[in-house]
Amino acid sequence: MTVVADGITAPDGIAWHRGRLFVNELCPDGRLLEIDPTGGPPRVLATGLALGNAMEVGPDGLLYYPHLLSGEVWRVDPDGGAPERLLAGLDRPVAVRFDPGGGLRVLSNGGGALWTAEDGRVTATLDTGVGGADNVVFTADGSAWVTGAFHGGLVRVGVDGTATTVLPPGLCGPWGVAADGTDALVADHFSLARVGGGAVTALGDVVTEVRGGIRGLTRHHGDTVVTTGTGVWRGRPGAWTRAADGLAGATGVASCPDGLLVAETGAGRVLHLGDDGSVTVLATGLDGPVDVAVDPTGAVYATLTGGGQVARLDRDPAGDRGGDRGTVLAAGLHRPEGLAVAGGSLWCAEAAAGRLLRIDPVDRTVTVAASGLAFDVRPPHVPADCRSGAATRPAPFAGVAAAGDGSVLVAVNGEGHVLRVGP
Repeated sequence: MTVVADGITAPDGIAWHRGRLFVNELCPDGRLLEIDPTGGPPRVLATGLALGNAMEVGPDGLLYYPHLLSGEVWRVDPDGGAPERLLAGLDRPVAVRFDPGGGLRVLSNGGGALWTAEDGRVTATLDTGVGGADNVVFTADGSAWVTGAFHGGLVRVGVDGTATTVLPPGLCGPWGVAADGTDALVADHFSLARVGGGAVTALGDVVTEVRGGIRGLTRHHGDTVVTTGTGVWRGRPGAWTRAADGLAGATGVASCPDGLLVAETGAGRVLHLGDDGSVTVLATGLDGPVDVAVDPTGAVYATLTGGGQVARLDRDPAGDRGGDRGTVLAAGLHRPEGLAVAGGSLWCAEAAAGRLLRIDPVDRTVTVAASGLAFDVRPPHVPADCRSGAATRPAPFAGVAAAGDGSVLVAVNGEGHVLRVGP
């Protein structure tokens, strides 16, 4: 491969027309660029895009593109001139295409609506049934082929409106995991999903409600609790309440009798969020805390990814809650992430080694409960300053949770499934 352009923030929409290459940026105040395939400097056709996305040159030779965030469709002459707004007030237009008859078609990332537009207005709507839709192409028979960003999958929608699943939806991660009866509840960046019986059921596109990809997950007093990069939310799809904000990389979260424990990875801290609204620093000075767990006695444990350790966070009776009060239970681990307590043992996902470990917190022995697990340990591919949470590839997190029957659930995010390990 040869790099023909660099320094583009979140390049997303791409179009090729008569030997010319166009790319736009999926970020606030993004640019629409013409790229020189021989490696020359890009030419700016438009600025101020509110999350650019899939675009196409129309029969009139103009380039049509969406503003996903502001709900608009624009067009511009590739040879120069001022951009022109055609449509406004749309629900998350994610792709602008033309059908075989030359009709302008616009796909919604919200409910998966496929609109037909003419003379600056929507004249018809087709329901594709793809929540979190991402892109669409048309074949010669007029069929629309729609992909899903939030849950994956591919659906063919015929001209008569009949939808056929070509590839079933799946999981983008999963990241955090929690027991949900005989099934598993997972945090899947864009959404919550239930996994069971070999099927994936989406429970709401949470990323649009909490304004960030969801990562950690637990249940607390009947609520579902999720973490994003900057905060903690509790409730359910469609009805979320912010429990904390302004955090530096919130990851794992665990329920305790009087509140929540949160691993604030970027700040090296574990926080206690009381049900009364209080926020207390339980431990600080930690080397990359990623997940937390609580045993029946109230003892708190954490994985320290930076130091390759699992530690018990001992509270000082005098009230000092510094990070130096911890007791290391396991060391020399390769990227320990998810952590859970079950059957008197700690269960830890050693992500970089592809293993699930069982740790005895009393004698500190470590045994391998499962190996050969495909955990995702690749770094994010979008710059941190993209400011487009849904577009940023999430930092990997291999969640672990205890189930009611003594088994352990593991989010095998490198292959998109949940593993159950018996007691």
